[in-house]
Amino acid sequence: MPNQKDVARLAGVSHASVSRYLADPEAVSEGNRERIREAIEMLNYKVDAAAQTLRTGRTKHVSILVPGSAPFYWVLVQAMEKRLSEEGYFSSVLFTREFDQLVSVKSGMVDKMIQSNLIEACVLFPLLKEEDERLAEKIHRYHKNFIVVDNSLLGAHIPRVVFDNYGAGKTAAREMVKKGHRDILLLTGDEIFESAVMRKKGFLEGIAEAGLPEESVTVIKTGFSPQVAYPHLERIKLPPFTAVFAANDTTALAFVNVAHQKGLQCPGDYEIIGFDNNTEYTPYSIPTLSTFHQPTFDAGVKTAELVLDMINGKAIPYETVFPAELIRRQSFS
Repeated sequence: MPNQKDVARLAGVSHASVSRYLADPEAVSEGNRERIREAIEMLNYKVDAAAQTLRTGRTKHVSILVPGSAPFYWVLVQAMEKRLSEEGYFSSVLFTREFDQLVSVKSGMVDKMIQSNLIEACVLFPLLKEEDERLAEKIHRYHKNFIVVDNSLLGAHIPRVVFDNYGAGKTAAREMVKKGHRDILLLTGDEIFESAVMRKKGFLEGIAEAGLPEESVTVIKTGFSPQVAYPHLERIKLPPFTAVFAANDTTALAFVNVAHQKGLQCPGDYEIIGFDNNTEYTPYSIPTLSTFHQPTFDAGVKTAELVLDMINGKAIPYETVFPAELIRRQSFS
C-alpha cells in the first residue's frame, strides 16, 4: 500500500509538502499541488485515517444526533455539515428515535459512538423525554465539546442553540388581537417537542396579556403531521372562530382543506398563520400562507461555528437564540 513518502518521491517534492497538501491543498505552490495530485491519482493513494488520528490525536469527526427526518432537522444538519467541511471536519448523523418518534433507538450504536474516542464533538437534538435528558447527561460526561439544539429546558451547564418559539407565539396572539379577532383556534403540536410547548405557552400568555378571557381560545391538539391532523379535524365539530394559529405549515394547509370542505373560505371567513415558512409550498398554496420563518440554515452554520470554537478551546455563550419572523401573505395579510 503506497504511503506519503511514495507520493513525495513520485511527485518530486518533500514529504512535508505532501503533508501540507493533505491538510490544505492551498498551502503548497500551484506547481507542487498539481504534481502531488497526479502522484496521488497514479498511486491510488488513500489517507490512513487511523494512523493520522494516532499521530495527531484528532479525528476531525463531529457526531450529530437527531430524533427524526423532518425538513427542520435536515436544513440544520446540511448547514452544519457544510460549515464543518469547510474546516476539514466530517460529520455522522445518528437517529435517537425509531420512525415512531416515541420509541427510542435500541441498536446500541448511539451508545457506542458516545463512549468512543472517535468524535471530537457532539450535537444533540433532544425531545422532552426522560431518556433524552439521560442521554444528554451521558454525552456531557464523556465529551466536553457538546451542544444541544432546539431545547432550552436541559441543565444550564449544557450550551444550547434555540429558536424563540415563545416569542413567536406571543407575536401571533398580539397580531390576531390587533386585527380584532376574539374567537381563535390554537392547533398545537406534539408536546414532546419544546417548540410545541413554548409556542402554545407564548400564544396563551399573549392572549391573556391582551385582556382577552381564556375562553377566547379553543385549543385543538393536532400534532405536527397532516396525516394525523387532517382526519382529526374532519371528525370534530369546529366552534365559531375567525382566526387560527397552526402548529406548523402542513397542519395549517390541512386545516384550510378541511375548512373548505365545511364551507369556510380563507381569508374571507377566517385568517390563519402557520409556522416554519416551508418555501416549497407556502408562497404557492391557495391562499398563500402567512407563517413564521425560522432561520434554520443560519442556526446550523452558527451551531457548527460554536462546535469549532469549543474544539479549539474558545469560550462560547451558554445560549444562542434565533428569533422567528412573521411572513405575511394572503392568509393573514
